[in-house]
Amino acid sequence: MKTASGTILQFALILTSAALAVLIVNNSRYKHLLEQFQAENTQLAERLDQAGKEPAGRIETPKETSDAGRAGPAAAIELFSRDIQAMKKKGLLDPVSEIIADLKQHRGLIPYKGVLGGTMNFYDDSKIWILTKKWVLAYFEDGHVAGYLLLEYEVTQGGKIIWKTVASYIA
Repeated sequence: MKTASGTILQFALILTSAALAVLIVNNSRYKHLLEQFQAENTQLAERLDQAGKEPAGRIETPKETSDAGRAGPAAAIELFSRDIQAMKKKGLLDPVSEIIADLKQHRGLIPYKGVLGGTMNFYDDSKIWILTKKWVLAYFEDGHVAGYLLLEYEVTQGGKIIWKTVASYIA
């Protein structure tokens, strides 16, 4: 009986030691990530403060790329902070995100039908570029064919966004 309980205790000790080793390794890895995110958060907070102090200036965005190597929507934005503030006064809390989200709800703006059972839509946020306070360039596809739309938009009081297709083509 003593050997069975001794074996169980040895097994529990080995299992506990292995779990502790895994926790130590993960703690080290996640501590590094946490420090990286905190530094990035500090930089973003400083940029946000700068943008609030320069209402007539341009918000500079870094030309970073996403994991897939493509520039995200923020890399192409040409909005001035005064334009962002005007959109906020009209009811958009986060103008960039809300413009992209609203456009994705309006796939009827795409003047082409999907082929081979596909559905035309704006599937990739990183391929929707807000060019100015008036223009958006958006990539659309159905999984078989793809194209681009040049759109005009207007933010009205209450945060409603009105869209108009200016030009389009299948790539």
